[in-house]
Amino acid sequence: MNLERLSTLVGEENVSTAIEDRIVYGRDASRLEGECQAVVWPSRPEQVAAIVEWARREGVDLVPRGAGTGLCGGAVPQHSVVVDLSRLIYIGPVDLGQRRIRVGAGVALGALNRHLAADGLLLPVIPGSHRAASIGGMIATDAAGLRAVRYGTMRNWVEEVTLVDGLGRIHRLAGDEVNDAAGWEGITGFVTEATMRLIPLPARRTVSLLPFDGEEALLAQRDRWLADPRLTALEYINRHAAEAIGWEARPHLLAEFDSDGGEIADPERIAALWHARDGLYPVLARSGYPVIEDPQMEGEGLATLLAWLEAEGIPAFGHLGVGIMHPCFHPNDERLAALYERVAEWGGRVSGEHGIGLKKKRWTDAAFQAEARRLKEHYDPQQVINRGKLC
Repeated sequence: MNLERLSTLVGEENVSTAIEDRIVYGRDASRLEGECQAVVWPSRPEQVAAIVEWARREGVDLVPRGAGTGLCGGAVPQHSVVVDLSRLIYIGPVDLGQRRIRVGAGVALGALNRHLAADGLLLPVIPGSHRAASIGGMIATDAAGLRAVRYGTMRNWVEEVTLVDGLGRIHRLAGDEVNDAAGWEGITGFVTEATMRLIPLPARRTVSLLPFDGEEALLAQRDRWLADPRLTALEYINRHAAEAIGWEARPHLLAEFDSDGGEIADPERIAALWHARDGLYPVLARSGYPVIEDPQMEGEGLATLLAWLEAEGIPAFGHLGVGIMHPCFHPNDERLAALYERVAEWGGRVSGEHGIGLKKKRWTDAAFQAEARRLKEHYDPQQVINRGKLC
């Protein structure tokens, strides 16, 4: 592997084979570990294309990395060179008339929304890792999050995305072509920039927090709130998770509305409730449940999943409005495999928003794997980028 040539492309100071960097970049938030040969930090999109050309000549596998917040090993190298995109932090001028902005893949969502607030605008896809998650990583995983019931997933807000594929070609994907980048976790190429659609910053939000004696009544309330056009978020906390953050040990629903649909209007109280909700996973992780999953179910399958989690005593929370649950497990909990098997039996998907990566590819169905292989053959036939992920 000719690293001298790589250094000439991005500058010697932007390539590292130091052991401390290789250890850090050998893992992401999934707890999986791999082997990192080197790390490279491009700062311009054209450098990414040059890195791909270098990798093709060297026969090296490249792994895209955003903020490293992925939970399924999508950024874990397998004897690979990791390409850290966090320095692609271009933020273009805000197009106030069209409510859109062009940004680099490394821009963090939290920083972008603070920037947009000056113009009264917002990118409304808010995953749990919203303070650190990068735009490129969110597109690659098609992130959903707290307000998916109203705003959908990341692909709904991408007007155009620039993709550097495994042949070093630069694509500007728009319309349905965005689907070739969104949600494929980098196997079709590097997302380097994107034009994002925006919404006006909501002027007022209210929330309601209700405890229930059981999931049947809770799901009935879910259906009533889903019919309310003012609903912007609908979160579930089961009794085990509620107890962990000091709430009454009963299942709860936390609903947010963009006007006066909720019972709580005090901004400080609303902020405190969302702070508690945001802190759920860190609290559960510190309590011995660091393994977080994201099955997505609808209809009877969702009711069956909630009942199974309750019967097994598994703490769980999630975006009930779109059927994405986040059960949390002890490491090496044998019930994890049982969950994956049952999700398929109940008609759901093993991942609603975290992605597949290395962790879940054995649980994907034949149709998903066939589509992944088709896209890989089209965009990266030499298997240069994120080799071995998803399928």
